[in-house]
Amino acid sequence: MPFKKFLRRKEPLQENVDIEDYLNEMSIREGKIIEREDITYVKPIDLEEEGNLDDVIKELGKGNMVVLNVKQLIPNKMLLRDVVKKLRDVCIEIDGDIGRISHEKILLVPSNMRIAHRNPP
Repeated sequence: MPFKKFLRRKEPLQENVDIEDYLNEMSIREGKIIEREDITYVKPIDLEEEGNLDDVIKELGKGNMVVLNVKQLIPNKMLLRDVVKKLRDVCIEIDGDIGRISHEKILLVPSNMRIAHRNPP
């Protein structure tokens, strides 16, 4: 019987995987991204105060999607609410859409795109 234990396949130890590192190893463009007008990009932007709202609006105007990190605004509820209202108004104006991904992330999409919002249970 001890011999059977020896032959039995051991389960690999589970490691924490850093998804960013894993994806970087799989890069298909090796960091060489030259923006083209005929391609829609998904742009991650960290929002710090209201300073780079113009960057978000500019990317939407180019037809790109934005994954907006609002983590730094969470302590200031009034500012966060004002920023989200401004972005919602921009999305309405350009016929885009806005939706929440997580507590800290907001997705904004340009015109001719919609976000399928989940219905609450």
